Amino acid sequence: MDEVFTMVIPVFLPHAGCTVRCIYCHQGYITGIGEKGVQERIDRALRGRAEPCEVGLFGGNMFGVEPADLERLFSCFAPYRGIIQGFRLSTKPVPLRDETIDILKRNGVRFIELGIPTFNDVILAALNRAHTAGDLFQAFDRLQGEGFRLALQFMVGLPGETMGDIEETAENMVRLRPEYIRIYPLVILRNTPLYRLYETGEFAPIAFDEALERAALIYRGAREEGIDVVNVGLTDNEMVRGMVAGGFYHPAFGSLVQSRIFRDALGSAIGQLKGSGEARVILHRNDIPLLVGYRRENLKYFASLGIDLSWDPSGAERGSFDVIRGRERARGKMIDRKE
Repeated sequence: MDEVFTMVIPVFLPHAGCTVRCIYCHQGYITGIGEKGVQERIDRALRGRAEPCEVGLFGGNMFGVEPADLERLFSCFAPYRGIIQGFRLSTKPVPLRDETIDILKRNGVRFIELGIPTFNDVILAALNRAHTAGDLFQAFDRLQGEGFRLALQFMVGLPGETMGDIEETAENMVRLRPEYIRIYPLVILRNTPLYRLYETGEFAPIAFDEALERAALIYRGAREEGIDVVNVGLTDNEMVRGMVAGGFYHPAFGSLVQSRIFRDALGSAIGQLKGSGEARVILHRNDIPLLVGYRRENLKYFASLGIDLSWDPSGAERGSFDVIRGRERARGKMIDRKE
């Protein structure tokens, strides 16, 4: 799995290949990718770089790009082929064309990240995604058979979403066993169809805490199955903060999710111990922020349960911990399920 973490240089091509607009998307269409601006983006990302790298083509639906335009896009990387070890890209699972697959193979695409916000076809239709869960399964099987390494991108907090939908996402993730996943929270951006639903009250987001729980369920399920989680939350490159009107954007969303998982695991371990009151946690020093929580929220949570936590940063393994109360001791891991 080490190859998953080769230095990836992202090149964002917002909405390249998109013929329809998802209701949460705020930018206009890009109908072609032969524009001068694309070469400028590529040059800005790669000029002067000497060390080997991989290039990530993110932000659009690369399967929707016309084959001639896709060939032209890859030709823009010609000056940098000496350092580019391969490409990865993000895309919807449609349209799946033989010609596109051939172009991707010839140009060294190794990883394909398929976006599937949910496996609920009713919600997918409401999001105007223009594909079904069945399309995702078909694309996954075909691309895997063609030798590509596959990842999946999920979302939480969608309109009409239930915890049952999240559980279905986690189950299908295990069924498909992607190389890695990304988890994105829904963000309501101004000047989008979703924003209009939000303004009129037709869509009311769930509580932020519930969004964390849903993301944590997927994250925990992935790690229990040995599936890497490479990103949770949105980066500044994927967001325009001034456009945020609601939803679940937080610059530390990923840390919040991991901290929630750590809290759940710790609570499960403490529940194995007799008595009440103080508990001492032995953990790796780098896990202390996960124990404490954003703005000390985890400490406050346990204090509300009558548990005063202290810690000893002498643990040897990240993600694992021991909790001690009196003469009793319990061991836990970050991926342990909440009781």
